[in-house]
Amino acid sequence: MDAVSFDHQRTVNMYPLVSETGTSKSATALRSTSGISELTTIGGGAIRGGIETRGRAFFVSGNEFYEVFSDGTSTNHGTLNTTTGECFLEVNPTQIMITDGLAGYIFTLNSDVFAEITDVDFPVPSHLTFQDGYFIVTEKNTSKFWISNINNGLQWDALDFTTVESSPDDLVGLISDSSNLWLFGTKSTEVYRNTGASPFPFAVIDGASFEVGCAAQGTIKELDNRVFWLGNDENGDSIVWSSNGYNASRVSTQAIEKKIAESENFNESSAWVYHERGHAFYCLRIKGLNTTLCLDVSTGAWHERVYRNPVTADEEQHRAGSHIFFDKKHIVGDRETNQLYIMSLDTYSDNGNPMIRKRITRHLNQERELVSHAQLELDMEVGVGLVAGQGQDPVVMMRYSDDGGHTWSDRIETSLGKLGEYRTRVKWTKLGVSRDRVYDIEVSDPVFVQINAAYLNGK
Repeated sequence: MDAVSFDHQRTVNMYPLVSETGTSKSATALRSTSGISELTTIGGGAIRGGIETRGRAFFVSGNEFYEVFSDGTSTNHGTLNTTTGECFLEVNPTQIMITDGLAGYIFTLNSDVFAEITDVDFPVPSHLTFQDGYFIVTEKNTSKFWISNINNGLQWDALDFTTVESSPDDLVGLISDSSNLWLFGTKSTEVYRNTGASPFPFAVIDGASFEVGCAAQGTIKELDNRVFWLGNDENGDSIVWSSNGYNASRVSTQAIEKKIAESENFNESSAWVYHERGHAFYCLRIKGLNTTLCLDVSTGAWHERVYRNPVTADEEQHRAGSHIFFDKKHIVGDRETNQLYIMSLDTYSDNGNPMIRKRITRHLNQERELVSHAQLELDMEVGVGLVAGQGQDPVVMMRYSDDGGHTWSDRIETSLGKLGEYRTRVKWTKLGVSRDRVYDIEVSDPVFVQINAAYLNGK
C-alpha cells in the first residue's frame, strides 16, 4: 500500500499453507520457499529460455542452443543470431521451434539438426505458441498472426496469416490453452479456435473478446487451466489478470499493483510458472524491481521471492528467469548468468548464499489504547539445526516498530533449536507497551523454516 501506517505487511521467501483437514494446529502456516543449488553451467550468456520434451531438456544460453542431460553434462546444438532478450520455445511431434524476437530456428529431434528458418514467407516473430500441429507466431509491430505448415516449422505460406481486427492495437503475444488460441493486443484480447476452415483454419469465437490487453508478452503463461498475464486496458495498467471463461479477472492486489507501478518500463517483464506439492506458482519478474512477485494460485495469496546479494547485501530479484521440470527435478535458469540450478524445498540457501525468510506482521493495535507486549511467542518447527557449520545453532531475529514501520528497534535473536532440541520455545519477553506495533521476523540460517502460529501475551 502507499502508506505504511495503513499496511506494512511483507512475506518474503515464505508462502502460506492452508490446512486441508481443518483439524491442524492452525488454519494456516508459513513455510519457506524452495532454495537453489547449482546443476551446471552452459554457454557464455544468460539463460534466455528452456523446454523439456520426450525426457530431453534444452536451454538457450546467450546465442547458443544446448541440450542438458540429467548428470549435468551438455551438448551445444546450434547458434542463434542474438545474444540477449527472452527466447520462446515450443515443440511439435518432431521439432522444437525457437524465436528470439528477430528470427526463428528449428531443432529436429530425431536428427539433432539445428537450422534457422529461411522461408521467405516467415515473418519477423515477436511471440510463439503451438496448437493442433501448427507453430503460430505474432508478427512484430503488427496485428497479424501466422501459422506454419502442419507439423513443419521450416515451411510457411504467404497466405497463412490473418489480422486481428476487433481493435486497432498491435498484437503483443499469444498462447494456446485448452484448444483455445488467446491473442493479446496492447488494449484488447480475442480468443480464436481451430474451425478446420480453408484456407485459414483459425477464427474468432463469437463473444470471446474483451477490452483488456497485455503489457509484456513474456508474462503470458498457462497454469492450472487458466491464462495469466500482466495487463493494460484503456483506463490504466499494472494489473495482473487471469482468464475467467472468455473474460479477464483481476488477481493482483493493490499492494502488488503499487510495486508493479514502481517500474519505469514493465513491458519487458516476464514470468515463470511451476507446480510443487499441491501449489501452483506464477512468478512475475517486473523489470526494474528488486523482488519477484509470486502468486500461489492454489490459495490466491501473493508473496515475494528475493535474493540477497552476498557482496552488497542489497535485495534483488530471485535468480530464476525460466523453469522446466526435467528428470523429476525443477530446473531454473539464471536471469543474468549461464548457470542452471536445481530448485527444491529441501534446499535452504540460494546456491550457498543466505536465503532470507521474512514476515512483517499487520499492525497490532486496539483503538489506539496502550497495549502491553509482555511476551511474543512463535509456534515454529524447532530443533532443525544442522550437524555442523552455519545453521548448527540457528536463530530467529525479531525487531519491532512503534511508529507504523518507519523506524525499527534493534534486532533481538532467539534460538530456533539445535538439531533435536524439539522443546525449544521461540519467544521474546519484556517488549514494553505500544499503541500501534508491527513486528519483523527474519531467519537467514540454511535450515527448514515454518511458522505455525504467533501468540502475544500482554501480562
